[in-house]
Amino acid sequence: MNKKDNKISHQTMLNILNDLSPFNHACLIGFATVFFMPFIFGSHFSDYQGVTPFTQSMTAASGRIRLLNDSVMLYFIFVFILVFLAYLFKGLSDKVVMEFKQAARPHRRKNRETDNPQRTIFFTACFLMFINFSWVWAFTFSSIGKSRIISSILSGSEFFIAVYILSGFLANLYLFVYALLMMEARKHIVFIENSSAAP
Repeated sequence: MNKKDNKISHQTMLNILNDLSPFNHACLIGFATVFFMPFIFGSHFSDYQGVTPFTQSMTAASGRIRLLNDSVMLYFIFVFILVFLAYLFKGLSDKVVMEFKQAARPHRRKNRETDNPQRTIFFTACFLMFINFSWVWAFTFSSIGKSRIISSILSGSEFFIAVYILSGFLANLYLFVYALLMMEARKHIVFIENSSAAP
């Protein structure tokens, strides 16, 4: 392995997502299917009122946008539960774990004995998941779809509304996988001797 291979990168995040999915790119393929189906068959759901409280409160939205929001949000919840449970009960493969071990080689360790990065990493990962939960609650279980701000957005172009929904999903999926990366990384933190304590 060269020096570049020993770094945790966005490729590591993709490896984590694929490792915890039924097959490679399963989550992204599933999302593409969920995202485009409402546009393909949306004309058959013009009277769709929604399943979740947020979608039902989107009084200014078309049936197609309501269906899109329900599909994307419920799919994210499904992916979150599936991937998180896979991480808890199955864990990452040896190949992916090796990426973390290689990144924690002795000459790359930067943490002193007086530091406590594990706690910082843990709270950061929890904060990222809190953002996930807040996003899911706001756009699934709340009724803010009838608020003035949301209504003004929903009265605009369906294309831009779809872009908002797409951006929200991808951003929160990124934060979720990054949280898993941090949770795994904290297992491989190795301390070096504090220079002040050295003989």
